[in-house]
Amino acid sequence: MLHRASVHKADVVPNALSRMGRQVASWPAAVFALLSLSFGSAIIICNPPLRGPDEISHFLRIYSYTRGEVLPVTEIDGHKGVFVERALYDRLYFFKDTGEGFARSLHQHKRKWFARPKEEGVRYGQIMAEYRDITGASSDAAAQPPVFAPFAGTEGYSPIAYAPYILAAAIGRLLGLDLPELLFLMRFLGLVVFTAAAAYAIAITPALRWAFVLIAMLPVSLYNRVVLSADGAALSYALVITALCFRAAWHPSAGRVCERSLWMTLCVLAKQPQIVFVLLELMSSRLGELPRRWRSLAIVVLPGVILSPLWVVGVSADVAAWRVWEGHNYPAEQFDPLWKLSYMWEHPFHFPLATWTALRDWGAPLWPELIGILGWQDVLLRPWAYVVITALLLLTPLQKLPLDGATRARVALMTGLAVLSYVVMVYLIFFLTYTPVESPHVLGVQGRYFVIALPMAAIFMASLINLELPRGAPALVGITGSMIAGITTVEAVLKAHW
Repeated sequence: MLHRASVHKADVVPNALSRMGRQVASWPAAVFALLSLSFGSAIIICNPPLRGPDEISHFLRIYSYTRGEVLPVTEIDGHKGVFVERALYDRLYFFKDTGEGFARSLHQHKRKWFARPKEEGVRYGQIMAEYRDITGASSDAAAQPPVFAPFAGTEGYSPIAYAPYILAAAIGRLLGLDLPELLFLMRFLGLVVFTAAAAYAIAITPALRWAFVLIAMLPVSLYNRVVLSADGAALSYALVITALCFRAAWHPSAGRVCERSLWMTLCVLAKQPQIVFVLLELMSSRLGELPRRWRSLAIVVLPGVILSPLWVVGVSADVAAWRVWEGHNYPAEQFDPLWKLSYMWEHPFHFPLATWTALRDWGAPLWPELIGILGWQDVLLRPWAYVVITALLLLTPLQKLPLDGATRARVALMTGLAVLSYVVMVYLIFFLTYTPVESPHVLGVQGRYFVIALPMAAIFMASLINLELPRGAPALVGITGSMIAGITTVEAVLKAHW
């Protein structure tokens, strides 16, 4: 009896651990939310103000929205922007200047894509100590007239991309928060809202939940959720509409058309290239049924298709093309999309060749940027992290989809076409608005722009390969990859700034 009792007690702990593991594996949305909020909060605390890509430009656009300036009408010397109080202007450009000094200190050391630099120079504590000195010495700034600050390319982003930040900025202004505290509030509310949206997508997708978890926890995804950016909204909305359309293809009777219409519109308005996501609605039923379901198709697709180009025309955004043509003799017309379209009509091979040259000769940084090069593209993860996270990312779509052959083929066709269209659209936009015709390659494209297409790419791969990992393996891969991504991101930000 004693022997049997001891054996029973010995089995209790492994069985309990096994049950706990199965429960964790069955809650991918909850696991993601916990990891995103935990690692995201740590990054918010240890990341200096305005260290995100173009974060000052995003702040200025958000600030203009809180003042009711929906359309960017203020323009000086060809640059659209907003007038801000002198004290706020001084604080913003203090952090911008210190960030540039930090970036210069990094670039003084020889760097390669997988060579980790010796990170020396400005520390977070020094920045905040100097900031307190200048705020104490600038008490007369309130009496000075407002100063013009250019948007520098963010005027084209709609309020949809900034919704939680606008709310936080309005609250912060009512409370009279200083700039660092205001940025902290805006970042944290953005983290909560976009984490909730991504968790909802993970909960409703009928398959590939752990692939969605890892995509949403990539260092670039996590970092873009915790700084002021349009990328956090763009990925979260893209995850939701991808999951909704995938669910509609999986169970044609599941989901509501109005829900897909709402999230499709949010997705399309978040960033202009995301208009290609309307293709996903075509996988919800057989193509032969489209004439009969044209009403539902129109409800889902038309709002975004109509509002997106109207918004582009309304804001007349220059996407900061002045960064290219200032200091050169490029004619201004070369950055006019309409002029460039007529040029493409006369030279039909110019854009494909420029895109191919960009991918062939300048495409090497795209992969590490897709995984995560942080800050102002000057904070790298440890070299091994890129390889390990990429390998795990390629494993997560290995799942057998219980779909009939015709449905699986349609899903593969639509997601593959959407991924290809998204890549082409990104390069086309930068060619039309940012690339002079003398340039042999398309300028301005970064790897982080393509993380938006990864959920569609995961479904495409699963539809083609249709193989199953061993039971429990997707959860193990997703959690392991997410933990590695979170830990290495926090470590990189800490090492760079503290």
